[in-house]
Amino acid sequence: MKWYEMNYVNHRDWILDNLNLLSLDAKEAIVILMIDFMNEHHLKTTIEDLAKRTNLTNEEMNEVLSLLCAKKYLEIKAANNGDIRFVLNGLFETDVARDEKIMDSSLFDLFESEMGRTLSQKEMQQADTKQSLASAEQKLSYKYEQAAQTSGADVLASALKNVQANANAGNQLAKEGDGGKNQA
Repeated sequence: MKWYEMNYVNHRDWILDNLNLLSLDAKEAIVILMIDFMNEHHLKTTIEDLAKRTNLTNEEMNEVLSLLCAKKYLEIKAANNGDIRFVLNGLFETDVARDEKIMDSSLFDLFESEMGRTLSQKEMQQADTKQSLASAEQKLSYKYEQAAQTSGADVLASALKNVQANANAGNQLAKEGDGGKNQA
């Protein structure tokens, strides 16, 4: 069973949480949410019902459905009894969903799966150090960007120098942890 087919998965929460990553416009989003609602409650779904429930014209609905099918988020199937089924499985199987699974994995799990073996204690320490340094550098960069926007170019120049100094110090620390070897 796929992750999105589990009973405890709330599709609409996932859709809303990933709306910006799915690149849906307002009409596409409302149609996706309505289809998911109607599917969950086993309501008979027709193009006319969808248009009426979403306040779209039939032409607008056809255009939105065509776009969703082109994005491979929606599949329209004919059931044996003549009814139309609107299947949203493609929405949950997008690169966004796959990336979300990868992002949920820890850095260590990612390394281990890529290398095909467990990491040594030394490798874990090095990865943790590099991850901490990268995270700190990212936070500092963000703070310096905010300061630059409010204080002007002088603050930006100073902040960039500090970030560069911190990055150089972090790289030196990581190299020392590698025993002088330059490993990624």
